[in-house]
Amino acid sequence: MDLENLQIFEHHWSINKFEAYAFSYYGEGGIDDIGASKEQIHLATLKVIEYSLEAGESDIQGPFSSDLKLIKDILIKDFNLTSRTFTEL
Repeated sequence: MDLENLQIFEHHWSINKFEAYAFSYYGEGGIDDIGASKEQIHLATLKVIEYSLEAGESDIQGPFSSDLKLIKDILIKDFNLTSRTFTEL
């Protein structure tokens, strides 16, 4: 495996890991369950990556942990999801 393919693999793995992390927050039964599907989280993650590239971010992996809130905002706005944590109480 050449270096370029290794970097693509590492980014893909990191994205998958982040999406699983986001699902553990915003998916069914998550810490802040808003009923997001894995597909919705994937699409929201792609938006964050697109924004990072357009903004000139050189390290796409860097902002992920701090952009968990941004993922939630995208999920709520684009997919009309609401927090189940507070609405079911």
